[in-house]
Amino acid sequence: AAAISAAAHKTETPLRYLTKSLVRTALKCPRKVVYATNPSLYPRNKEHVEDPLLQHLSQEGDRFGEYCKRLFPHGVEIGKHDVSAVDAASKRQNGARISSSPTCFENLVTKTHHTLMDEKDENERITVFEGAIRHGFFYVQPDILDKVVKPGSGQTELRVIEVKSKSWDSRHTVESKMLNAKKKSIKSLFLPYIQDVAFQSMVCRLMYPDHKGFLMVDDADRAKNMKCSPGHDMLIESSGPMGSILPSLDETIHAIDDSIATLMNVDELVEIALTSEVTFKDAAQRWAEELNDATPDSFSTPIGLQCSSCEYRLNDPSERTYSGFHNCWKNATSIETEELRQNPLVVDLYGNTKAMMKIFLSKKKILLSDLSAIDFDLEEDGTLLEDGAPNRKKERSGHTITKCQRQWYQVQTNKRSTVSNTNVHPNYVIKRNGLEQEMKTWRYPLHFIDFETVAPAVPFYPNMSPYEIFAFQFSHHILDKKSDGSLKLHHASEFLHTERGPPNVAFLKALVNAIGSTVDVGTTFQWSPHETHVLRSMLSSQEVSSSLSSQDMSTLSAICGNKGMVDLCKLARKYYYVDGSGGSSSIKRLLKSTINASDHLKTIYSSPTYNGMNFSNMQWCQLDDSGCAKDPYDILSNVNPSQHDIANVTKGGAAAAAFHSLQNLDLSSNERKAIENSLLRYCELDTLAMAMIVQAWQGFLSNEE
Repeated sequence: AAAISAAAHKTETPLRYLTKSLVRTALKCPRKVVYATNPSLYPRNKEHVEDPLLQHLSQEGDRFGEYCKRLFPHGVEIGKHDVSAVDAASKRQNGARISSSPTCFENLVTKTHHTLMDEKDENERITVFEGAIRHGFFYVQPDILDKVVKPGSGQTELRVIEVKSKSWDSRHTVESKMLNAKKKSIKSLFLPYIQDVAFQSMVCRLMYPDHKGFLMVDDADRAKNMKCSPGHDMLIESSGPMGSILPSLDETIHAIDDSIATLMNVDELVEIALTSEVTFKDAAQRWAEELNDATPDSFSTPIGLQCSSCEYRLNDPSERTYSGFHNCWKNATSIETEELRQNPLVVDLYGNTKAMMKIFLSKKKILLSDLSAIDFDLEEDGTLLEDGAPNRKKERSGHTITKCQRQWYQVQTNKRSTVSNTNVHPNYVIKRNGLEQEMKTWRYPLHFIDFETVAPAVPFYPNMSPYEIFAFQFSHHILDKKSDGSLKLHHASEFLHTERGPPNVAFLKALVNAIGSTVDVGTTFQWSPHETHVLRSMLSSQEVSSSLSSQDMSTLSAICGNKGMVDLCKLARKYYYVDGSGGSSSIKRLLKSTINASDHLKTIYSSPTYNGMNFSNMQWCQLDDSGCAKDPYDILSNVNPSQHDIANVTKGGAAAAAFHSLQNLDLSSNERKAIENSLLRYCELDTLAMAMIVQAWQGFLSNEE
């Protein structure tokens, strides 16, 4: 591994710059700096690169960034990309490939300096976007550099502005929200943002001593009274000057005050970050030197829980590429890469904690199969040790599955998989007494409901705040008893907002029509309390309360009340485990494994007999070559696949991104229809999956009688 890294290093440009993105990487895991600066050898895994939720969040950040630039209409665009290192061959930006070279970046640095130091009028207001500043090994491209004339003094000041699509409430002060009780340290929630400003301020200070650091963030207390929507056309309603007229500092502040953004001076917090116990400046200098060292393996990081989300974990790397994750674990454990790839590791344990990982690694327990029941204070059969963990006596009742039991079941699954294919014949654990007691409280018909939601950084509609969540779609299945006592499942209703304007009122009226009767008859189910939280948020809107009847408001309030909807995820976590789920209670982790474990589901769904509003004669239980049921969400991706990536919705993050794309007025009718159909199919499968889990539980309990 050392030879690989050294060889990679020598083939690149000798000088490498430490950038903001690399500092952010190093603060999480210094070793990743090596991988980030050698992407051709250490690529990120496909799941991370193509994760629709991460892509959607990135796009939301870009939208807010563009919005903030429009608050500075006189601004000059210098450069649009911040590279992880000057010697990185290239990076992806907006789907295009952009070449990077030292000459290219030196040109950006020179252009920025000349723009800021324009001698035509030294007192003129100058604002640049993505300007480049370099000093030694350090290189930064602040989102906004604003050179202003201080009112009254005539002196100039450089404002370094970091734009973050972070929700903020301007009714609070920076100190009261970002600093801990003793005002000596920064709260972990805000620390990464302040560290970004701190690094840029540190570099700017070396070149432009008279400067101040600012954060520009989304203000949740703004926009509720804006007459226009800032989201669709990125227009800003402001009495401040726009266009070619150069605004003063006061005028710009006024424009920001009339926007959904807040500009906060964070110099005090920057100083705390730069002079903290782990000296930020010293660490940055060390990383910069190590980045240009002849042996980049000097970036060393102990393995631990932080590895669980490593984007450099590749179980099947392509030719001439390597898994950075396995490189770290091989160096730390001396276990061969192939063995590490073929076996789940302790870092993969459900509900793992830093403390548990520290104990496991201290005992040299690396593979999941190295763990035993005693590591969880359990007997081999999963019951609590008689003399173990006295503070866990309440777990002895056996009515629910505890976290430790779930972890032990996961270890047992792994051990069984070395003997037989647990995917084809998975074991399951169901706490019969507890689940049966819950099910006795259910009243037929059973209603399964699922929302698709979005919380845009820049509001789509007037009178909405940044990150104000709303639902734009629901699906609704009903499982009812027929006269002969048998059960019948059907897709009863659905809603997708396709009109211009906010969806809240239309959505809620459709929801009342769909499940309003369940207040008196039937039981409604959700998977996690998400639907309850969203419904409560939507009902708190003044627009909604003034547009719905008192009867509808009362009905919806009852549905999202404390006894309104049954949370199936909570029941799954308490009473159900199945091999192949990794211990998770996520419906997407449970569904495939549950189909494999349930003969009842195989009987129902092995024939092409399912019909819903968006499917005809669909067979949801399809077997692969090994006899294992395919994931229905994988099957979904092959149902009427679209040539438009955004129209192949198979994950929640992709649904939010798809709805965002529907706001684009330039979409063709074919593109719009493809996206709408994909959203409808995806949401229907979500509620069908909920019904499937309940059908499987009914089958399991029936078989155990």
